[in-house]
Amino acid sequence: MNERIVSAADMMLQAANIGTSEANEICSVWKKVVSGVHSFKHESEDSDKRMPLGERLAGNTRVIDLKNGVLLVESDHPGWIQYLRMYQKFILKGLQMNLPELKITNLAFRVAGEKVNLSEAYDQQVRKSRNEMAKKIEEEERQLKKYEKKPENKGSELPPELLAKFDSIRQSMLTNSDNK
Repeated sequence: MNERIVSAADMMLQAANIGTSEANEICSVWKKVVSGVHSFKHESEDSDKRMPLGERLAGNTRVIDLKNGVLLVESDHPGWIQYLRMYQKFILKGLQMNLPELKITNLAFRVAGEKVNLSEAYDQQVRKSRNEMAKKIEEEERQLKKYEKKPENKGSELPPELLAKFDSIRQSMLTNSDNK
């Protein structure tokens, strides 16, 4: 994309002097990185009438929020979010190279008009991870009980101090996963 061309939204922000310089920097780096996305060869980007995929993505997406290393991006249509997910590693690497001080580790997406903010998306991801961890712990406990029930394992009991440590670790993991 030509660096001299400025979108109407950017002109309005500059004219009104809205937003911090960090927010403007994130937005400009976002557009630069996303504009660098090239489609696969089977998609027709070679046509003179058609704008390259990266420029279309940049024009239909905008940065909304940055929290705990997760950048929330809004799009006009779910189809653009699908493309963003396909090229997420490329975009994330470009952002990390251009803005290493922000320590961006992940991208979250929403469609324009949805009432989802970054903290809700982050909390949903945390709940999902905790549920998966609780299921994994339950499965491991089932495996341990099977091991304990086998007659050949009866003579190889662990010392009571070690069993107490394992029990306290298990209790703390279950307690931490129940907090949210």
